[in-house]
Amino acid sequence: MRKLFSLVVLSVLFSSASFAQNQTLIKGMVSEIEVTTDSTSLNYSIYIPQNYTATKPAKGLFVFDPNGDGVRAARLFVSAIAGEDYVVVSNNFKMSNNLDSLDYNANNAITIMRDVFAKVSLESSQVYIAGLGAGAKATSALSYLLKNTAGILLVDDVYFADQYFTQARRNTVIGVVGKSSPNYYQMADYFRMMKSIDSFNELYTYSNSGEWPGANFIGILINRLSHFQGENINLKNPDSLWEKQYVNDLNGLKSLASNKELLTAYDLSQDLKRDYRGEVDLDAIKDFYKDLRKTEPYKIAKRLDRSGNLEELLLLDDIEYFLESDIVAANFENLGYWDSRINEFKIASKDAAKQNEEKVAKRMLGYIDYTVEDFLTLNKVSLLPQRIFGNVLMTMLDSKDYQAYINIISLSAQDNDDNTAYFYLEELLKQGFTDYDALYEIPQTTTLKIKPIYNQLIKKYLGKSKF
Repeated sequence: MRKLFSLVVLSVLFSSASFAQNQTLIKGMVSEIEVTTDSTSLNYSIYIPQNYTATKPAKGLFVFDPNGDGVRAARLFVSAIAGEDYVVVSNNFKMSNNLDSLDYNANNAITIMRDVFAKVSLESSQVYIAGLGAGAKATSALSYLLKNTAGILLVDDVYFADQYFTQARRNTVIGVVGKSSPNYYQMADYFRMMKSIDSFNELYTYSNSGEWPGANFIGILINRLSHFQGENINLKNPDSLWEKQYVNDLNGLKSLASNKELLTAYDLSQDLKRDYRGEVDLDAIKDFYKDLRKTEPYKIAKRLDRSGNLEELLLLDDIEYFLESDIVAANFENLGYWDSRINEFKIASKDAAKQNEEKVAKRMLGYIDYTVEDFLTLNKVSLLPQRIFGNVLMTMLDSKDYQAYINIISLSAQDNDDNTAYFYLEELLKQGFTDYDALYEIPQTTTLKIKPIYNQLIKKYLGKSKF
């Protein structure tokens, strides 16, 4: 878990904004809106339910899409909620997945939320937030800073830092992570921690990493969040709403099963049985999971999951132990081992013919990346050899991670290790880096960059040098 990061989102709450009051919101369809602040102009999509009235506050659902495909995301969630009276909002601008962009993404999200609250009457106790990828990181950050958020849906990523532990405890969070997602273990760690403090938090898996789940699946999860929030605020829903949601959720379970998400469908059916107990007749859902459990595909999936999990956990234990030990010791002698190991995982991650090995390899690559990034985020000063070691691992994970090469050059210069700096300067140039000026602006390289070898390397690849 990350322990250190600066979130300055609250500043946006008090910045001035122009809310473009002349823009028309049309009921029953998705509209596109522009909001401007002192520093930026943002676009978002908003759906207003057909029977919305300003005198009756509606439930709110803010959806943060990493690609900025707000129209599509809003329509997906409108379909998921099956005609219930939510105002659905989504961003029409991209969100960077870089951790350094977290403040920027969260600030923009807050700007949208402020604009919507200025335009539409929302029930403050019924505001939900969902995010995918970089949008999930921003959603996590917002959930620690905003009070009274009804529920959080995180898909395929999460942001957490220890200083937000108290705030995290008050949140109701449901997560969905791709079975082959590089963020699988990061999300599993977060939800395991939240479970340990007896919070209502659930993590489910799905097959399509890096994408929104289907509308039926999303609908079930939004209903689960609303049921739990209803208990929190002692909200009494009419029997007709319980029946409607039950039917929709049962159809969603059947859709999951037909899409071969058998284990997730079974786990969800058990959770939904608890949610609906005392509100509806449970025979239909009991029949569903009893019948599912008897099918041969379910039995095979369960058996493979059990055996695969044991082998994977043993592998994870090895990777975790040796990785953390080598980072702390800055064990450069073991770089050959890690280069070989990472390449093995990369090859396996592209072998669709061996689906389980492919899945495990993607998870392991993600775990290594997550662990190294955590270490580098937490240790931005001192520990020069360890930080060099971590950045070398980052170049192994992604040969086009230009910033990692630049970091190594800077750190090596501080460590008076010119040969390592020269080596990674040439590796950076071999990878196609062409920003000539940036090579002379690398921090802590005042002496290094005037040396002949440094300039000869730059001239060899870019045709010119400064010194």
